[in-house]
Amino acid sequence: MEGLNVAVLFYEERLPDRIEHDEVVDQVAAALTAVGHKPTLVGVQNDLTEMVAKLLELKPDLVFNVCETFGGRDTNEGNVTAVLVLLGLPYTGTGPVGMALRQDKAVTKKLLQFHEVRCPRFAIFDVGELELTGRMRFPLIVKPMRGDASAGVDDSSVVRDYSSLTERVAVIHRDFADAALVEEFIEGREFYVGVLGNEPPEALPIVEMDFTKLPPGSPHVYGWRAKFDHASEQYNSVNAIIATDLAPEVRYRLSTAALEAVFALQVRDYARVDMRLAGDGTPYV
Repeated sequence: MEGLNVAVLFYEERLPDRIEHDEVVDQVAAALTAVGHKPTLVGVQNDLTEMVAKLLELKPDLVFNVCETFGGRDTNEGNVTAVLVLLGLPYTGTGPVGMALRQDKAVTKKLLQFHEVRCPRFAIFDVGELELTGRMRFPLIVKPMRGDASAGVDDSSVVRDYSSLTERVAVIHRDFADAALVEEFIEGREFYVGVLGNEPPEALPIVEMDFTKLPPGSPHVYGWRAKFDHASEQYNSVNAIIATDLAPEVRYRLSTAALEAVFALQVRDYARVDMRLAGDGTPYV
């Protein structure tokens, strides 16, 4: 089979003295080349006309879409896929509807509940609103309702009393101009299950976040600092490892929950589903 002409579509940061992009872009291009395809890097920033012109000129057989933002706004990633649909270009990954569903964590959780995929009980607090009913129990975790990459999530996101809750919700309202998602904090092991393919999708080997090197008493939270602040204690203490000690029935429950979540949220081609395993062996997405 002759290799495909693949446009690797991504967001690039255009600075006065250089242009930068995520290292995953080069990894994708290298992987495509290794299996005989012909990748072309297509960087975009905030000019839709430029993006469309590049793609129409290239006429790719496939767009490998790793564009997670446009115009500096993460919420625009679904709009990028909508443009690909309008241009009639086949592309990898989830489409505009699936992306819109997962951008709003409240909608995500309601869909999971409808499909009977277990997730922590939650409440949404809009700016200027804070009234906690008796339906949730401390400890709770507070995060922005929109966005990704653990923005707004750190050790202080886990709250254990009403005073800490009100303080953290106020931080989300002030610093992110967003509603606060408050959900019960599942104090258990944390797992990521990758899902690949569609007919049928396949659950990949289960990955666990290893928090054992954190100082005693530190919240087991894989927040923004642990992901991106190379100088932080969290970054140098938390590691991803392949989970090898799970009983077969627990492994089955985690994999099944991941596949059910992917179906509920209309995710396509590939996904990562984050879960906590409660003490009774129940996975929570």
